[in-house]
Amino acid sequence: ALEALRAEIVQWPVDPATAAAWRAAWQSQLGGGGVFVRSSSNSEDLPGFSGAGLYTTVPNVKSGDALELAVKKVWASVFNAEAWEARGAAGFGAESVLMGVFVQTAIDATSAGVMITRDPFDAGHPHVTYISAKRGIGIRVVEGRRVAEQLMYSSWSKAIQVLSRSAEDSALQLDKDGGVKEVPLEAGRGVLTDELVVRLANVGAAVKRGFGGVDQDIEWATVGERIVLLQARPYVERRR
Repeated sequence: ALEALRAEIVQWPVDPATAAAWRAAWQSQLGGGGVFVRSSSNSEDLPGFSGAGLYTTVPNVKSGDALELAVKKVWASVFNAEAWEARGAAGFGAESVLMGVFVQTAIDATSAGVMITRDPFDAGHPHVTYISAKRGIGIRVVEGRRVAEQLMYSSWSKAIQVLSRSAEDSALQLDKDGGVKEVPLEAGRGVLTDELVVRLANVGAAVKRGFGGVDQDIEWATVGERIVLLQARPYVERRR
């Protein structure tokens, strides 16, 4: 039934004036380049319920028709089985769920991942930054579908603790024709250098200060030596 609902939503016609406004905004604000189309629901990033990875992201959309279809796919992801089950367990009724859509310039990342400005395993370690990372575009890190390189950095001791290394032999990169493609990787090399770990932690601390000292859950990417912030939101404790 959920699959049928998603299919029905994707087939909904969009008012031509609305679709034209989407295309105009894409051209004027983002230059008509590749974009990621992402969820912005009222049933994620809530106290006790993060919603990370539950909804659909459509990567590297490059045409107006594809943009319209991508928006409908994100709308339809309200009925993703994982999202439906997670909301049910958290006590959120389907009738109260609304889905907005966030359109963001596509970044062909050298590395990407998630950073939390405290120790997510022990709230008594506020001086620790947790970082997970992989080479290439970080969709699979956010969705939890691949094992990432995981590290903890202490601003107090200046020590870096490695929790896990990524053993992937491929990475996602932008495809010139739209979407993403897998490219082979050299195995056995760490994703992040010590210098980049410290830089990321310092950026995370600055974002936290900018939001009044509230711990942040940050999606980031690197393009060469440049750090790009993709999203920052208050850190939400996961329900156990």
